[in-house]
Amino acid sequence: MSTPHIAIIHINSFPAEMFSDFRKKISAENLNFQIDSREESGPFGALEWLIPTAVIVYLGKSYFDSFLKEMGKDHYNLLKAGLKGLHDKVLGPSAPKVTLVSTAGKTSKDQPYSLVYSILAESDAGFTFKLLIQTEATEQEYEEILDAFLAFLVSFHAHSLESEAKEQLREARIVSRTLLLAFNKETKAIEPIDPIQKNLPPRSEA
Repeated sequence: MSTPHIAIIHINSFPAEMFSDFRKKISAENLNFQIDSREESGPFGALEWLIPTAVIVYLGKSYFDSFLKEMGKDHYNLLKAGLKGLHDKVLGPSAPKVTLVSTAGKTSKDQPYSLVYSILAESDAGFTFKLLIQTEATEQEYEEILDAFLAFLVSFHAHSLESEAKEQLREARIVSRTLLLAFNKETKAIEPIDPIQKNLPPRSEA
């Protein structure tokens, strides 16, 4: 099976029909889109933020390098519309609940990021970006996060990131070939997170 431009990977207790509207919104000629289910994970022994969420949207490098260049802004807007349409299904009070069980018997009670939903994006440097999304993000906040993240990815693949963002990526810790990112509400930017220190994105100075 060829590597998809876009994919959704979900645990098998979530019906694939949950994502039919997403499929319709992003549908386009020559788009390689796949939906795959997986077994629910057992107790984990890794860092919480690196554990696969129940629903993962995967954005391949080929989407930005080839498909998007051919389709242009039109499909970029379709992708945003499809992602925005997932909000009520995977975030907020109406989203399904997921509980992690660790091999040590302990998990963080204060969990700022969703265990249900995340977005993975392939880089061109041998690692994958994982966007952590605030559990209680409103529809408006989620839209703001998506706008910032997609703009970040477009700039990254076009090698046009601003110098500050480049420096942050150079200094970021990569664990298991994954670089964690999150939206900083104060700076309005996508910023790396250290999964070991569990540092939230730094606040901007007043």
